[in-house]
Amino acid sequence: MAAVFAILIAVTAAVGAVVASVQRPPASPPLPTPFRVPTFAPTPVPSVPVLGFGFSAVDDPAIHRVVVFGGVDSYDTTWLWDGRRWALAHPRSSPAGRFGAAIAYDPATDVVMLFGGRLAAGQVVNDTWAWDGTTWRLLDNGVNGPPPGEVAQMAWDDAHAQMMLVTRTEANTGGETWTWSASHWTRESKGDLAVDPGSGPMAFDPVSRALLMVIPAPPDGAHSWTMRWDGSSWRVVNSSGPAVAAMALDPRSGVLTLYCAPTCMTPAGVEPTMWEWTGKAWLPRPGPPPPFAIEAEVTDTDRSELLILGSEFPPTQSSPQPVAVWSWNGAGWGLLEPA
Repeated sequence: MAAVFAILIAVTAAVGAVVASVQRPPASPPLPTPFRVPTFAPTPVPSVPVLGFGFSAVDDPAIHRVVVFGGVDSYDTTWLWDGRRWALAHPRSSPAGRFGAAIAYDPATDVVMLFGGRLAAGQVVNDTWAWDGTTWRLLDNGVNGPPPGEVAQMAWDDAHAQMMLVTRTEANTGGETWTWSASHWTRESKGDLAVDPGSGPMAFDPVSRALLMVIPAPPDGAHSWTMRWDGSSWRVVNSSGPAVAAMALDPRSGVLTLYCAPTCMTPAGVEPTMWEWTGKAWLPRPGPPPPFAIEAEVTDTDRSELLILGSEFPPTQSSPQPVAVWSWNGAGWGLLEPA
């Protein structure tokens, strides 16, 4: 009787499966994809920096490279120039993207120091960073430090073995002088300037063994004042220099070279675009002018070259340009890196 009951259950299950298969609608075929999803190759990394204005550039003898950081449209990138080509660095940490930051090499600690600038969002800052050849690290957050801004100048004073910083006052009525004290900035009590230092460059002069700063002369900046730091204050040593755009040491001649572009206007009219500092005065240097859109003048100590970094066409915020490198050979400018 149990066996008959088991057979009856099996037959009932089989009949139920057949009925279910008949009642179940057939599976619908998959709908065709209405279009093919396009695939895009990743944007290639450019082989040269493509920047707007306001990038910071300095020679880094510790790693035998020229360091370029920031700039409009490429605010937080670090590029390295080795004398032949550019390479994009990949630091573990980096300053917030910015333009108009002051930059200088510190031979006492073998790092590149970066101060201030204006962030991409528009905020001006006064933090200080160090580049050690591999990455950036924060040295000072700016609390109780120099005024924030994008027109500061920084340079190493070899005569007094200290890093110097000159900034505008917060009211833009003059200038302040600060020195770096291992972990923070200290204001020099006698280093204030009664005139706006503007964006005048600052560099150490091996001829007079003094730190020089060239600033636009008031009231219209048609010419410049050359000022010398004596360890505690600034004094004007020349009041009839040309209007200035950039300044750096020419390692071939061993003198500071000043550049004003595209033309150099003085009270006497149009003058040559390149000048040499004799220790007392600026003298015109013969030779053709560099390319139009200069952004930085850098001394490449490893290769004994005076470099101009800029672009063949003026960059704008909406139209960055490839950064090209020109070298001065004593008689003219040669393009090292085509744009």
